[in-house]
Amino acid sequence: MIQSNYIKIFTTAVYHTYFDNTKCNCLHFIANHKTEKILKKFGFKINTIYNGFDLFSTTSSLSNLFDYISKTTTQNYFEFDIKCSNPNFILFTALPINWLGEIIFDSQDDKNQNNNGITMLNPTLETKSMAPFFGSLKIYFADILKNQTTTPLQFEIKFKARATQWQYYFINKNAVPLNNPAITEKENIQFNGPQQVTLQTGEKALLFTSNTTNILLSEKPKYKFDLINKNTSNGSGQSNLNGKVIIKGLPVPDVSQIKIVKNSKTNQIASPMYIYL
Repeated sequence: MIQSNYIKIFTTAVYHTYFDNTKCNCLHFIANHKTEKILKKFGFKINTIYNGFDLFSTTSSLSNLFDYISKTTTQNYFEFDIKCSNPNFILFTALPINWLGEIIFDSQDDKNQNNNGITMLNPTLETKSMAPFFGSLKIYFADILKNQTTTPLQFEIKFKARATQWQYYFINKNAVPLNNPAITEKENIQFNGPQQVTLQTGEKALLFTSNTTNILLSEKPKYKFDLINKNTSNGSGQSNLNGKVIIKGLPVPDVSQIKIVKNSKTNQIASPMYIYL
């Protein structure tokens, strides 16, 4: 807990649409060696919060303090290494699927968006085959002074959840009667199928896919589909979805299991799910 004689300089908070409360607690900010020395020498304190951190100082005369630090250390910014504690972060985040490297955030990036003391930091993807950290964050003294208001400055980092094609593979080991199988439609999401396919294991399966519709991945399930046997209406001969439920509440994707579907236009990311009947 920060003592009352400390003044909050800024907050850095991370948000992600994958999480139910949008707050992302799997990115951790660690002052690099030079910044850590500055923090200790000049009385700054870091307070870790659920989805980021606060930086405090014992003085409100930041202009004089930053000027002195710049002259004596030749550094005019705070720099933090970013570590990620969730091994699936890249998979459930809308980032290039085969990308390797670091995500760089910089308070002087021209693509940052500023609004009433809140600075939305733009991510820059830097390609590296062997990246020591998930990313880095630089907050320049000049940007802190420039954006000072009556409330502490806030930097925000926002990520979006990945959307994938959902694939259901049904392996009918127990000869469950599937007379006219279908997956129920929810919120205008329709599944194509069934298609007879052979898995790499040699097993036969019925495949249903969301086709060109990509569905957002989420920490808590937002969509629940059922496997049914469709009824066929009398007279018209057209099927409807008011049939017998075979499986109520099909599984949702495991975010660690994704694959690339290649087609003529563009590659699509898919979430395969295997259900044994």
